[in-house]
Amino acid sequence: MTLNSNNDNKLDYKFEGTGLTTAEKKWGKNRFDEYRERYHMENLSDLQILEELVFRECLQEKYKKKIGKLTKKTRRKKGDKSSDKEPLTTDTIPKYLISALDENLDKIITIKEKLGLFKEKTGDDPYKYIKQLKEKFKKWREENQGSRTTICPHCSQMIMLKIRTDAWESQKHPFFKDKILANEHLWSLYKNKIIKKEDIAKILGCSIDYIDWLENKIYSKN
Repeated sequence: MTLNSNNDNKLDYKFEGTGLTTAEKKWGKNRFDEYRERYHMENLSDLQILEELVFRECLQEKYKKKIGKLTKKTRRKKGDKSSDKEPLTTDTIPKYLISALDENLDKIITIKEKLGLFKEKTGDDPYKYIKQLKEKFKKWREENQGSRTTICPHCSQMIMLKIRTDAWESQKHPFFKDKILANEHLWSLYKNKIIKKEDIAKILGCSIDYIDWLENKIYSKN
């Protein structure tokens, strides 16, 4: 576990995967990041428990691979040429391995329940459920932009909504001409050979072909 601070106050928690092989660490880190992003986890305790969950999931995969190898080895000894796609039977698997698999699965389920990773339910404690939803929404709001693009209900023009502390503030969108992605000042700079076609494309985040389309379909008519 590695902890650092950054400018946006986001907890910089690094998955280390102690006890895992190099390949397992790579799989575990991807798994850890997926969980963290999907469920918006930033609490230190939650992240520590999440790392334990990922370790347990890696262990579960290791058990399954070992069972697969034992089953194939037993079939070779018996001269069994059956397809590996056939269902496995417990008579070729040591009981201690089945027991370890089941115990580890129970632990995975318990950890997931502690982290609230299963489908949300109101359960017997609605206050706890509402609190959890608020925390997730707070995290989502922090990670999303402070403005929105929409269509004005009165003039049907593209406008931008910017967040204020008490309400939304609307303004004319600077990168739309009617409902078309464009900017008059950029186009003027381009026609006066101050900037190039590639510059407009980079600023608007579009292809150069789109700039040709603007010239043929929009600005050539003006």
